[in-house]
Amino acid sequence: MKKILISLAMIAAVGAIAIGATRAYFSDTETSTGNTFTAGTIDIAIDDQNPWTRNYQIGDLKPGETGNINFDITNVGQNPVNVSKTLTSITGTGGTPHYTCGGVSVSSEPEFLAEHGTFNGQGVCDSTNWVANDNVASQIIYDLSVKVYGTTGETDLLWWQAIYTDVDGKKITDVYGPTGGTYVDLGMIPVGGHMIVTQSYHFDYNAGNEYQGDALSFDITIKGEQLTSNTGYAQVVLDNKTAGPEYAVITDGYQGILNYKTMNSTFDFNFTGTVTQSNTGYTLIYAVDPWPQIGSKVLGTAISNGSGVVSFAGTATPGSITNGKVWLVLSNDWSGTQMSAWNQADYLLETGLINYTQN
Repeated sequence: MKKILISLAMIAAVGAIAIGATRAYFSDTETSTGNTFTAGTIDIAIDDQNPWTRNYQIGDLKPGETGNINFDITNVGQNPVNVSKTLTSITGTGGTPHYTCGGVSVSSEPEFLAEHGTFNGQGVCDSTNWVANDNVASQIIYDLSVKVYGTTGETDLLWWQAIYTDVDGKKITDVYGPTGGTYVDLGMIPVGGHMIVTQSYHFDYNAGNEYQGDALSFDITIKGEQLTSNTGYAQVVLDNKTAGPEYAVITDGYQGILNYKTMNSTFDFNFTGTVTQSNTGYTLIYAVDPWPQIGSKVLGTAISNGSGVVSFAGTATPGSITNGKVWLVLSNDWSGTQMSAWNQADYLLETGLINYTQN
């Protein structure tokens, strides 16, 4: 038994030596220390207020006249921000009554009559058929445009567009809904940049006496969001637009949506849209101004189907993009290195700038 135990001990020792020998190879170990992951911030200020507490008053507006509400949105966070706007609590009221007839209080005798009040032969008021009409929002034609500036002052104009113009004839209720809540995309503001938002409220010249003295109230909400959504992709809309200097969005159904990765080793994207030309080649480019866009990068190409639908996905290597424009143009108008023709009516142009970091 003693000899067996000694033998087992010797076997264990030899095994230990063998194991040690298998680990005795040349090696080197390097350690990276102090690595961090930091969450960025999304924060906007409006008219140098954060939080925004200002309110706006437009008084004594008559049919054919225009009131304006303008403000300046600054990106005070650490990341580019997509900005959108809505009106809520849109409410029309009879305003301050100055005239009482037939038990009804209104602004004036013309308003009483316009709202189906009557007088009998002796001048006595009859309000039997009287119906108040205080829907002032349905009579306000709405204009909206934006200008985006960089970090070096008012000379650093990066991008602009008209979202609604008086040609569109959109009323407040058309844009934001009967009581509000529908958001309108304004565009992207880079870090340290700001956006001037210009709005015109035109009282329809054809508004009748039933709106005399009435009042309209609403809340304005501005929302700033990070570029990347919960899908891992950012999104920008491309629209058919008028020529400069307005570059107004045309609501004609020709529109596309570009989804892209904001931070990746390659520019990964997918695009779906409807264009003016069917069975035609289109090229998606990162457009570098000025004309003829020398230095622009091709992101992808596709052929529209018989219904004018373009849908494709791809990967490109344009390098990092800061405050860039993306266009969908006719392939025949792209020479391979620059634009060779300009047929804007057949293009889709950006409604917001993009940022992409190649890592």
